[in-house]
Amino acid sequence: MDMWKFFDITHRHHRICNPISVEKLDELCALAGLSAGARVLDIACGKADLLVRLAGRYEIKGVGVDLSPYCIRDAEEKRQRLAPGADLEFFCLDGAEYRPDKPGSLDLTICLGASWIWKGYRGTLRALKQMTRPGGLIMAGEPYWAKEPPREYLEAMNINYEDYGTHHGNTATGCDKA
Repeated sequence: MDMWKFFDITHRHHRICNPISVEKLDELCALAGLSAGARVLDIACGKADLLVRLAGRYEIKGVGVDLSPYCIRDAEEKRQRLAPGADLEFFCLDGAEYRPDKPGSLDLTICLGASWIWKGYRGTLRALKQMTRPGGLIMAGEPYWAKEPPREYLEAMNINYEDYGTHHGNTATGCDKA
């Protein structure tokens, strides 16, 4: 089975591939406060809704990376439709393999809900920090348990309870200096 084709079918009518609302994306865009020409990287960009929004709002230079050729296709289509003049590039690539032209040069790096790329949340924060300029911004989103899931759910999803932390734990990890 082609996993990416399966996800394309199951997410066909999803504008955003993460459980985040349009209102939250707008809030993230507003909080970014980027300058025109800011360099932005979105790892596991999905259909690039956030990146295209940032491009429309701030006239950024952006790169979106995703493993799904279907998401990359949709991201290109979205850019053409909503921000045709935007300076955006999309690559169908494992996010862990992407390297910016110059390490520590990006104004904003993003990875929402795909910390598996760097073997967990802490690894994701380290990787994004290496690509982000001093004083730049990192947007990283990580799933967490709001309540303990039933054993049957964990078995069906082939995950362990320890695979995710709590909201408080994610926040504390994000505040670590390491």
